[in-house]
Amino acid sequence: MAGIAADKLLMVRKLVETSPDAALRSLELALSGPAGGQGALAAVRRLVEDETAARYVRNSVLAPIAPLCAVRDTEQTSFPPRVLSLLWEALRTVAPRQVEEAAARCNPWDLEQGPPDVFNALCKVAAQGVRAQAVPAFVVLDQICDVDELASCLELSAIVRSALPKLSEWVSRMSEERASSARLAYNDACNIRPDAGPLLFEMLAAHLPDDWRILRVISAVMDRPGDRFWASSEVSVFGERVLADIEKSIDLVRGFDADKGEAEGRRAALAAQKMSQQITEFEQSVALHRDGPWGRRIAKHKLAIAQAVESRMNVAEKELLATLPLRPISILGGKNGKGVPLLAAEPDERQARRMTAILAFVADIRACAAHSGYGASRTKVLEKLNGRLDQYIEDILYVVRTGEGGDRAIAQRYLDLAAGFIAYSRDEKTAEIVRRRAAAAMAAAA
Repeated sequence: MAGIAADKLLMVRKLVETSPDAALRSLELALSGPAGGQGALAAVRRLVEDETAARYVRNSVLAPIAPLCAVRDTEQTSFPPRVLSLLWEALRTVAPRQVEEAAARCNPWDLEQGPPDVFNALCKVAAQGVRAQAVPAFVVLDQICDVDELASCLELSAIVRSALPKLSEWVSRMSEERASSARLAYNDACNIRPDAGPLLFEMLAAHLPDDWRILRVISAVMDRPGDRFWASSEVSVFGERVLADIEKSIDLVRGFDADKGEAEGRRAALAAQKMSQQITEFEQSVALHRDGPWGRRIAKHKLAIAQAVESRMNVAEKELLATLPLRPISILGGKNGKGVPLLAAEPDERQARRMTAILAFVADIRACAAHSGYGASRTKVLEKLNGRLDQYIEDILYVVRTGEGGDRAIAQRYLDLAAGFIAYSRDEKTAEIVRRRAAAAMAAAA
């Protein structure tokens, strides 16, 4: 295969350099096979490998601000993703030797000893350049972001970089020694700028999988303050953000669309689990008072969560009857759902999706139900569902074996549906037993 022309290779280079990290990883994976090292693709592969290596160095040097350069909630500190590449280009222009040193030191052996000093030195150079706005390479940043906020973040980079290895310990199990370490980091930040505390917490939170867990670090620094004090302090935004997020999750649980099926039910259940964790974190981090500004809201949220979850669980029995319809066997047979399977038509796919969504939701909230106050309601709902499913399965197995009461083929499809449902309401082992019994019944009827 012929090589790529120089002008086209330049275009490919520009595309590679401007590709998002995720796209670059996908491209690197696609070119990693034997075909990627042959002909024209070999040149592209080298470009991708060089860019990957360069970004590794860049992201290591600018690690303290890297998570901020992404799409985040509007209330959170963030910068456009392009900021990282523009900052790096500026550093390569004004401090080429330090950039080369950083690249040389960016290896597993040096990094095991901790971040090299040149990393913090480059962040300091970047902070000065961004704030001075004297070099064209830094001036361009003023067009896409708040350069004062960016410079402030870069000035805190050394403190954040030092705190990052300890962050997982701070949010997992805070001790007095770890709390002292967090307070030292906070004091160091305030020595740079008196108002730098909230920004330090913002930067640390961006490095957490769940940014609301920063409440534990703030609580340690402030010695678990009361909600009145915290709500009126400069870091009140972190508590308000969690409370607002809980409100959004309540709305999600209350209004999730069961027509979208299992994935939507699981998404709502994840929201319920997250709310449970957030409230626990809030109660552990803040000394809540019943009549305090946050104490009242947490109590209100707890009630709203339980009501939202129970309202979605309580429709499960009605949805099950609509999905696995029954016909009465006597004048009063339809009362309380008593009857035998109605096999006049094929299962309704839309109704099956709805039931699957609700069952997935009920199944996935198991971990947080008891702690969140709706464990007893969940148990009652599952008892009713399992009672109905057990009887329905026995009745439909009779139809499959004997052919009495409806079409065997339709009965088999309803039986498969019921087996799938019981996998959610009980477990997969029970569902597998039902499927084996169905196969045996079909074999006996053949």
